[in-house]
Amino acid sequence: MVVSLEDDVKKLADETVEDWPDIQFSGDFDKAIRDLFRSHLRFPPSWSQEDCDEYIAENADMAATRLITTLDDVIDTVIDGYERQHRIRPHHDDASEMIKAKRRSAIHELEWDIEDLAAELAGWSIHSLGRAVASMTGCSPASRRHRRRRTR
Repeated sequence: MVVSLEDDVKKLADETVEDWPDIQFSGDFDKAIRDLFRSHLRFPPSWSQEDCDEYIAENADMAATRLITTLDDVIDTVIDGYERQHRIRPHHDDASEMIKAKRRSAIHELEWDIEDLAAELAGWSIHSLGRAVASMTGCSPASRRHRRRRTR
């Protein structure tokens, strides 16, 4: 069964919102983001498994760090914004729902991150198709035609 990126991000958002901040301290949050990247990114065929793992680790760690900071700051952001707008602190239940909604929204931004990385990887795949590591682009048919015209 193929699961869409949107479904996987929604599942991560649900788990994270319900279990925050415990999921952060357990290390499950970082692992879930790495798994999400691993399952939804397609790497150039010329990349080794080590290259893929390094790319995933680097980008997933940056995304996790950014998200952890955002998710921790959500409480202050939501309550301060509500107070400025209404000149009163929100009721506890209302604040809780607003915080959960804001956290879900922040996690859903991961979908854009993964789509951007997928587009970047697709570009690298296109540029590396049909070329060996030590490819000589000067030997292409277009280059040979160009040289023939110059020498005549």
